[in-house]
Amino acid sequence: MDDKNPYKIILNIIFKLYPYVLLSLSLKMLIWFFESASWWPKINNPGIIIGVIGFGIAILLGAKLSVVNSRLYSIEDAVCRIVGSLRIFVNKKNVSKDIKGWAENFEVTLFDPAKEGIVSMRNQTDILIKKLVTEGHDGPNLSGFSRDVSYVLHRSTAEIPVAYEYFLTMISILYTLMIAVMLPGIAGFIAILIVVVVLMGAAVIIEDMDHPLDNSPTSLIVVNLEPLRHFIGQNKA
Repeated sequence: MDDKNPYKIILNIIFKLYPYVLLSLSLKMLIWFFESASWWPKINNPGIIIGVIGFGIAILLGAKLSVVNSRLYSIEDAVCRIVGSLRIFVNKKNVSKDIKGWAENFEVTLFDPAKEGIVSMRNQTDILIKKLVTEGHDGPNLSGFSRDVSYVLHRSTAEIPVAYEYFLTMISILYTLMIAVMLPGIAGFIAILIVVVVLMGAAVIIEDMDHPLDNSPTSLIVVNLEPLRHFIGQNKA
């Protein structure tokens, strides 16, 4: 989301969180009806269990944040290196037009990455590299350019392993359910609201970072492609 209006960002966060908040409060409301029953279990001192599972979730979220944050900035760094190579290639003999066309297609692909578009972009890159080599424009810049393009195209659709996602989701649901059962009355409603907002809020933001090239209106964090767009704007015919 390019618009940095804080109100829109907050509204987007609320929009993504409210289904989880409503679901968790509805679950707590259902449990609340049973809390006064004689058969309902009374759990004393649940703090240790809550603390241990909460600590485990924090570690899992922190590990995921570290991975996606590293990928976000590594993509931006690779794009800057690609643009650096393009600024040299665009001045090479007989390839200027090809470079400009490739850059425009590269931006379109990154703006809305899909498997078909990635494959097509790889093929276009192979054709461009062959032409650069044929024209005698080989060297370190071309090698780095090829490596960085391959990296960005690969990372544009890469995600955290599914098994990790499933386990994190499973343990988060378990933790929320445990809060709803162990903390009775109004305290339970307040606790489950805080838990959902904090944990699910962090999960939603990290999940958004896991798709750094998603440019949908509700996307919160995206890769900055300004260097590439600036190069294209400078070299438009």
